[in-house]
Amino acid sequence: MSFYSFRSFDLRGVVALSQNLTCRDDLDALAEGVRRSGKGAIEIWHGVRLVARVKLGNAPLDAGDARCL
Repeated sequence: MSFYSFRSFDLRGVVALSQNLTCRDDLDALAEGVRRSGKGAIEIWHGVRLVARVKLGNAPLDAGDARCL
């Protein structure tokens, strides 16, 4: 188990909420990020490492999302 930081963004792209949660691994953290993406985009961090970005509503990624998982 490790601590992950979940950063929620509002529609302007500004961090609206940051929460630390315990997850088993990156995939568990990603699944939690997808669950939380209904109200805004989510970034998932493990320390200083960006694990993933999840778009609002888990929308499909496109070429403009090159930094997303």
